[in-house]
Amino acid sequence: MQNFSHRISSDCTLGLKNPMPALNNLTSNKKLRATWINFLRHVIGEPTYSFTLTLLPIQGPRRNSTKLQDAINALSWFVNVLNSKCFGHGYRRKGIELGFYASIEGLGAGEQPHWHGVIRLPAKLSKEKFINAFVHAKIKTKRFGSQFDLQLYYERNWLEYTMKTGINSVQPDFLRVGTL
Repeated sequence: MQNFSHRISSDCTLGLKNPMPALNNLTSNKKLRATWINFLRHVIGEPTYSFTLTLLPIQGPRRNSTKLQDAINALSWFVNVLNSKCFGHGYRRKGIELGFYASIEGLGAGEQPHWHGVIRLPAKLSKEKFINAFVHAKIKTKRFGSQFDLQLYYERNWLEYTMKTGINSVQPDFLRVGTL
């Protein structure tokens, strides 16, 4: 199997110095949003659970400057603990992991950062073992507050809801195909 990588060159920015505002405007386009949601469904498959995880407030002068990095570090830790608890050493040795997607909200001044996302379980992982692992990982991640929500994925519009703030909410590190 071949690995393909693609890098957007600087001449591919539609003549814009900063193409991100244009991309954010495009996310309001229903067709582009539908394409993005179809891509997520193709990559992850049919999710098993949807979740919301809220971070504790950051205190002190670093409050606004590190919200995003703090949220990324916390979720990265959480995902590693969750996968390790679900799959043991197979997570690292064999590359076994959950299908996972998360987007962030609440990075503005006076807002509380929180993650919305979905998780797809592999066929061989029981729901009971996953729920125990989820609670364990949430407790081990000290940056998460007591506000969290984990539900069976039953609402087809949840992926659309995770994209309500546009493309800036997407963190590519938290889009994982997972093991079937």
